[in-house]
Amino acid sequence: MIEQIETQARQQLAASTATKPRASVAALHKGHTVEIQARLLATGKELFGYSYDSIRLERSVLLQLLCTETDCPACQQTQANWIAFRGIAKVASRSTQQSFQFKHLVEEVSIEAAGRSCVARPAAFQCRVACPAMVHPPSVVRTMGWDLFADGIYLGGGLTTHPETQMPMPLLPSIDAAKSWLAQQDCAAFA
Repeated sequence: MIEQIETQARQQLAASTATKPRASVAALHKGHTVEIQARLLATGKELFGYSYDSIRLERSVLLQLLCTETDCPACQQTQANWIAFRGIAKVASRSTQQSFQFKHLVEEVSIEAAGRSCVARPAAFQCRVACPAMVHPPSVVRTMGWDLFADGIYLGGGLTTHPETQMPMPLLPSIDAAKSWLAQQDCAAFA
């Protein structure tokens, strides 16, 4: 998103006939105004200024506020700092830290797809994920997924490699993904 706004600002600078060209481009992102201001120095160098809801920020901070990776710890921290800075009241819900060791005994989900049936159990994985905003190097995060079992025999789940980032990710991140995977499997696995 930021790159697109910067490109629009560059186009405005190039089209300007002023002696000291300036440009300003704004866009909405989830109800927040993202604005980039640009100016062209006499040397030909472009300078950019960034703001989020009219508050000036560094580019890296803005990238972290716009990050779409919900498991990214650096972006989570920046977003929490933003909420605290803005004084946005967040209802604190009391959560208990459950042990994932026995969670599968409580949260089994029966799945049927293409005439096959099995049980999906939650699984926790330690994955190395890249920041989609490229603000920081990849970091290890705890990610949830599902493993599939039929008559107590493991059928599938675990980790796979993301085709674009080449980073590990759960093969079955949701029940819908598990149903789709089950429907595509060869019948011989269920004999």
